[in-house]
Amino acid sequence: MAQPAVGKANETPDRYVAPSAEFRADRYYRYAELTDLLHSWAAAYPELAAVESIGKSYEGRDIWALTLTNRATGPDAEKPAYYVDANIHAGEVTGSAVALFTAHHLLTGYGDDPRATRLLDETALYVVPRIGVDGAERYLASPEQMRSSVRPWPEPEPQDGVQREDLDGDGWVTQMRVRDPHGPWKVSTRDPRLMVRRGPDETGGEYYFVFPEGTIKDYDGGEVKVAPPLWGLDNNRNFPARWGPEWEQRGAGAYPLSEPETRAVADFMLAHPNIHGTQHYHTFSGVILRASALRADEDLAKADLKTYKALAELGTEETGYRVVSIFHDFAYDKKKPMMGNHLDWVFDSLGCFGFATELWSLPAKAGIEVVDFLKFFDERSEDDDLAMLKVLDQQLGGSGYKPWVPFEHPQLGPVEIGGWEFKFTFQNPPGPFLEEECRRNAGFTLRAMGTAPRLELVEASTEPLGGDLHKVAAVVGNAGFLPTYVSESGKATGRIKPVSATLGLGDGMALVGGEEETELGHLMGRADQYEAFSVFPAYGNSTRRRVEWIVRAPDAGTVTVTATSPKGGVVRRELTLGTVG
Repeated sequence: MAQPAVGKANETPDRYVAPSAEFRADRYYRYAELTDLLHSWAAAYPELAAVESIGKSYEGRDIWALTLTNRATGPDAEKPAYYVDANIHAGEVTGSAVALFTAHHLLTGYGDDPRATRLLDETALYVVPRIGVDGAERYLASPEQMRSSVRPWPEPEPQDGVQREDLDGDGWVTQMRVRDPHGPWKVSTRDPRLMVRRGPDETGGEYYFVFPEGTIKDYDGGEVKVAPPLWGLDNNRNFPARWGPEWEQRGAGAYPLSEPETRAVADFMLAHPNIHGTQHYHTFSGVILRASALRADEDLAKADLKTYKALAELGTEETGYRVVSIFHDFAYDKKKPMMGNHLDWVFDSLGCFGFATELWSLPAKAGIEVVDFLKFFDERSEDDDLAMLKVLDQQLGGSGYKPWVPFEHPQLGPVEIGGWEFKFTFQNPPGPFLEEECRRNAGFTLRAMGTAPRLELVEASTEPLGGDLHKVAAVVGNAGFLPTYVSESGKATGRIKPVSATLGLGDGMALVGGEEETELGHLMGRADQYEAFSVFPAYGNSTRRRVEWIVRAPDAGTVTVTATSPKGGVVRRELTLGTVG
């Protein structure tokens, strides 16, 4: 975007930006500090944490992934895993804060917190705290805003109209109001900072046009239009989930996974088939979204919908947020499904139960009950604005709303600049409110991690059969909530292999009965019986399978029973032949 024609080169005020790589739950991290923080954790907790680059951004920055698990109990690839990412949208930096908070909680809690210890012993967590590393850096380091990437799209140059710029050099891009008898806005009589609608038949007052703060490209003295954003990519429309081109889905990019950031994320997820569930952090609305964005609930498998709702209950219990279907309750256009979104790709192609949490809600902080999340900002009342201003005034000393200040605009003449400082009022919580959002949303992730399918060797034994023959038997069970195929959607892909059991033989041994590797099919979890207790109980137990082998071993020795599930992990037990049990 063109540099401001008036004022100076500006930086976003840093009152909520972390000054160093030391962890703070009430601050947002720029790229260098985030990078240092992740690497410091890997150095401080080498047995629990590892950091890697999963790809390069458009501007060449590394996109970092943090792997958390206790390596002493097995590698991450042999455990069920949960996946968290954030900041696919550049300005939604709260998501990075929540992702970092979650990782910090697990690392510092290991050994003291029973849940953190159990989760890292039994499962793994993959965290990509910032996908849009270029856009987020520009967002935190300047007054500018963009949806995802800093790659110009769909046009290579700024278009005609108002170019959003920080004209007065205060570090924010707010609004300009221009006095005009034909204007549709007027100053509130209840608080002079607020602008309210002019009545349909109202005359005789002082009225204004209101524009974004900035200069006007190719202004001819007549119409003032707002230029489309130079950075129009929406990387959450760039995934291969019924992807549509720009004329069907704005911001979708040139083709599915055309952007280096989305390609890196997709490659990472495909390389980790042990992922059973996902959390994708966004802002803002204070609501948890679930699949599908592309089809109605009645078109989902009944078992998947039931499980989704069970998992959603955990989210509401931890966060207080409602959980809604994107298709039914969060569609910008009810007649036009949201194409190319990450959540549907995760559910349809990977079979994972994913959630996209829209973190933070200033209206909720002000005690406003929002019924329709998308319509609220167009339909909110003056009372709503007053309630939100009250929060800023009473809890932040008025920070977050800029009083209107006269300014001589190079094209429009006398204007006033002021209004909401959008970045850290509506889009992200101000620093003093950030830790609360982090804590409760981390709680949802921790509970979701605990729902994984998880293989166990319920029984494993040997029995002498006489001579040099021995029977080896094992009962393989799923101790988790989810089935080993996770979802009906996952089963339909054919990508999630069933549970298998293998027998490893010692030197001189031979297998004379059974297969060295036996396919056991999938094992159910508790999810299929997560319902009101039947008045006519007819419940079975499909969480276990038994397998047997006959081994010829001239001498005593050991065998190893191994059970494997892509989503449920790997478990092993060594047995000594010649003993019973």
